[in-house]
Amino acid sequence: MTTTTSSQRLIRMLAMVPYLQSNAGVPVSELAATFGVSEAQITKDLSVLMMTGVGEYHGELIDVDLGALERDGVVYLRDADFMPRPLTLTTREASSLIVALRTLRQAATGDQRKAIDGALAKLEGAVGASAPVDVHLPTVDAAIKDTILSALSRGHQLDLEYVTAARDERTRRRVDPWRVFTEQGRLYLSAWCHRAVDVRTFRLDRIAAAEETELPVERSRESADGGTDIPPALFTPGPDTPYAVLDLEPEARWLVDEYQAEIVDDTADGDRTRVRLYGSDMSWLRRLVLRNAGLVHVVEPRELGDEVVAQARAALAAYDG
Repeated sequence: MTTTTSSQRLIRMLAMVPYLQSNAGVPVSELAATFGVSEAQITKDLSVLMMTGVGEYHGELIDVDLGALERDGVVYLRDADFMPRPLTLTTREASSLIVALRTLRQAATGDQRKAIDGALAKLEGAVGASAPVDVHLPTVDAAIKDTILSALSRGHQLDLEYVTAARDERTRRRVDPWRVFTEQGRLYLSAWCHRAVDVRTFRLDRIAAAEETELPVERSRESADGGTDIPPALFTPGPDTPYAVLDLEPEARWLVDEYQAEIVDDTADGDRTRVRLYGSDMSWLRRLVLRNAGLVHVVEPRELGDEVVAQARAALAAYDG
């Protein structure tokens, strides 16, 4: 089975635009054969191209004749004349790209850094001054990061030693690496975990050791999710996911941004914010409340509130003893 990386897909879609501008009414089957992918993949690529442009209104986005595509299986492309034009950026847009590239550079290595540094130099030159923002991510062992990136580029499995802070334990795992990405200022590895027999996300700063094997990955990202390039959420609550309704003092309002939470009432009691906060299990939720004692108040379930009070009293009693 041939897999496609995000960069390969981007290059293919960029090449498809001038090809379709020069060849109107190309059958999907012919387009798929020309670019060496399936007809289903071509349809997915076209759906992404339709969201590409210089604005958000008619004439500013690439247009695909959906009627001809669905009825006759042929592709007509319109409103893509902006592609050859030089890109113009405002100072704010260029500064945003500079910050994004600096963040991306934290996860890059070797030739990737050279390409990013070249793009940064051009953007900073265009802005006229360096963007007044620097990017700092949690420290990640450089050797571990390089090992992970090497396994990713070569399609090899990884042996990891991972620290799970919530349970204060270390586990060894064999994984098929899929991608490294940045979320909320941290670097993560998305992978298929053979121990869990499921997709798992690992924080790079919590990987204590990483060893690249010579074994090829058994399960690719494309085979698991149909080749989509949309990153999965780090944590997606389901109908059975444990949660607690909490009242947050203003000093604990940051929990809404840090964890999976929904605001129930922004004026629950004075300056407090009532939220529904999800966790992996009730013991994790109990530890979160205890760590933020005095700033987080349990509304429901009542059992959680009782457990927090009991554990806090036991801790105080231990000090008295």
